[in-house]
Amino acid sequence: MNSPTLSFLSLTTLSLILQFPISLTNPDASFYHACGNTFNCGSITGIAYPFRGYQDPEYCGYPGLSLYCQDNIATINITNVKYRVLDINQATQTMTIAREDIVESVCPRDLVNTTLDNSLFEYASSVVNLDFVYDCPISFSFITSLMIPIPSCNISGFSVYLDVGNRGPDLSCKSRVTVPVAGWDGSLDLKNLAQVVQGGFTVRWKVDSKGCNECTGSKGRCGFDSVTGKTTCFCPDPPYESGTCSMATEALPAKTGALPAKTALTQTGHEISEAIAQELSKHTRHRSSEFL
Repeated sequence: MNSPTLSFLSLTTLSLILQFPISLTNPDASFYHACGNTFNCGSITGIAYPFRGYQDPEYCGYPGLSLYCQDNIATINITNVKYRVLDINQATQTMTIAREDIVESVCPRDLVNTTLDNSLFEYASSVVNLDFVYDCPISFSFITSLMIPIPSCNISGFSVYLDVGNRGPDLSCKSRVTVPVAGWDGSLDLKNLAQVVQGGFTVRWKVDSKGCNECTGSKGRCGFDSVTGKTTCFCPDPPYESGTCSMATEALPAKTGALPAKTALTQTGHEISEAIAQELSKHTRHRSSEFL
């Protein structure tokens, strides 16, 4: 006959397992080893967190900072626009990028605006917005003093004009694409314009580097904790994830406050397991005494 106590313990155990999926939430040494790579592609080399290579696990980089490499050309996607990475300076947290669709041409081929994820990036220097307008009415020809025709550009049979600083009137052109550039001196020479557009512009990423610097200073490797939404530190030894790896081998005093989410979860799970084991042991001893 089934014991009510055992039934109760079974239900309690199942409930706790469902609430605390310990094995699925605990990082281990593999996290540390997986995040040991740097990104290298063509002239872009030695790039570490907050960036990650597209082949590395997601937890090795900050969301939105995945780098791709094809034919030794590094690229990054920002708000669904593909950019070629021309330079990354991790000391100043700046990156120079140019739209991939204008690197080999003067005007954009993808008719979407250049927009940044403002929660992640900001312009690192002043820029000038160049507006490329497509498929405008024939009457458009009389205001070419404000617009620069670009004969070398012909997108799907559409004529393309450049509206510098959005000075021209709205003539109901079919498409208008804004491209920020840096270092433009106002020259209307198309050769110079091509160099400026293809030279891109510089952005600064807003990820706080303090936590990662402390992590690497303690011989840890930086990663991203999707639970806290912040930078974390992966360590080669238990507890494997902490603020810094120097703390991993020390007992944390009570005054340090709450443990990291996953570490606290591990501790709670172990306490639960011990409590269940003790209850089972008591019940076994009690049942054994009944037969004596």
